[in-house]
Amino acid sequence: MDLSVRDLSLPVPDRLSTSRLRAAVIGSYGFIGAQLHAKLAMAGAAVTGFTRQDPIFGPDGRPHEKLLAADVLFYLATSVSPGTAEQRPDLVASDQELFATLVDRLAEEVRPPFVVLAGTGGYVYDPASPLPFGEESPVAPRTAYGRAKIDLERALADRAAKVPGISLRLSTVYGPGQRLRTGQGVIAHWFTAAASGRPLRLFGDPATLRDYVYIDDVVAALARVGEVGRSGAELPEVINIGSGRPTQLGELLDLVVATVPGPVEVERLPGRGFDHYDAVLDIQLAAEVVGWRPETSLPAGLAKTWWALSADEPPAPTNVEGQ
Repeated sequence: MDLSVRDLSLPVPDRLSTSRLRAAVIGSYGFIGAQLHAKLAMAGAAVTGFTRQDPIFGPDGRPHEKLLAADVLFYLATSVSPGTAEQRPDLVASDQELFATLVDRLAEEVRPPFVVLAGTGGYVYDPASPLPFGEESPVAPRTAYGRAKIDLERALADRAAKVPGISLRLSTVYGPGQRLRTGQGVIAHWFTAAASGRPLRLFGDPATLRDYVYIDDVVAALARVGEVGRSGAELPEVINIGSGRPTQLGELLDLVVATVPGPVEVERLPGRGFDHYDAVLDIQLAAEVVGWRPETSLPAGLAKTWWALSADEPPAPTNVEGQ
């Protein structure tokens, strides 16, 4: 199976509207899913959210009627993080089975929705490849989490003849509302520690390069890709979504410390087996095929994240800029 970019034979509409969009968000309680659900609803879309407590299949085994009625199905459900995927292969297998069953059932429908699968770009590319990683870069995940995400991508790509869809490889997403998970969300962990007066724990080499993208930009990318997919424009099988800018872990730490008022203690610790390697994404394809670019600088995003956590009024967004 080839996960490479396909020829784009149809033009992308210049103007798209979510006002008449019918959408379903599987994983609507999660960090990204909750904010995507809210954005779509505010834009006038008819959106239905599904959480772990909501069955996505009916008694007859068909997908829920709201899923079948959707123009676009956003899939953001996951049971594992980079840390837990190594210890819980049963949860990884459960995730694979659920998604494969869903797309198999959708393939039986005459008009299945366009599926937007949220994956990862930080854990799937071959670390021996030159940076930044583009969609054509070799895939060679080194962790259970990365392998799990590639398996989900393949499940969707294998059914492309009957189920239209796309996989988005997200870089490190951060912002207000992010929950703490093992091995995921360094910015959320650091700000939470700072707010409670605990040391900020830096694992591994501070020179490690990563790509941090603000939640609002990711939500905008998801919505834009869904709109383009709904319009009938042909899309590649995968697109990178990130800031497109490398940031050293030590540089990020300095920015976080500068954002937090008052003294901050830092504790430096050895790296962990599930921590990913240098990973920066090439995001030019997203600009070319769906007209999306991130708009929030890292300092601006960190300021918004901190002020949301500290429950104070946010500063004026004077340092929001294109990237």
